[in-house]
Amino acid sequence: MTRAWRDRLVFAAPVAVLGLLASARPVDDGVTICPFALFTGMACPGCGMTRAASSLIRGDLTAALGYHPLVPWIALLSIGGWAWYLLRRSGRVEPLPTRWVNTILIGTGVMLLGVWAARLLSGTLPPV
Repeated sequence: MTRAWRDRLVFAAPVAVLGLLASARPVDDGVTICPFALFTGMACPGCGMTRAASSLIRGDLTAALGYHPLVPWIALLSIGGWAWYLLRRSGRVEPLPTRWVNTILIGTGVMLLGVWAARLLSGTLPPV
C-alpha cells in the first residue's frame, strides 16, 4: 500500500465509522459479537460502547451514558488520537512521551474495569 492510499484511508476510515454509527440504531436485544460475552455469558468492560457511541453521535447523551458511562472519555481519546496522528504525520508535533501514552492507556483500562466492577456489583451490566 502506498503512502497516498494510507493517507486517504486515515481520513476515510473515521468518516466511515461515524457514518455507520450514525445510521445504525442501537438495540438492546441484538446479537452480540463480543467474545468475552459469548464465552462467559456476561458483558465485558466495554460492552455497550458501540450503542453508546451511536447514541452520542445522534446527540442523545442520556442514552449514551446509560449504555456506557465512559463513552465521552473514549470519544475524546479517539478524536484526540486521530488529530494527533494527523499532526504527527504532517510533522507539526513531536511524538507524545511514552510515559504519557502509558499513563493514559493504563488509566483508561483502570476506569473501564472500575465501571465494569461497579455495574457488576449493582446488577446494571448491559444485556448480552
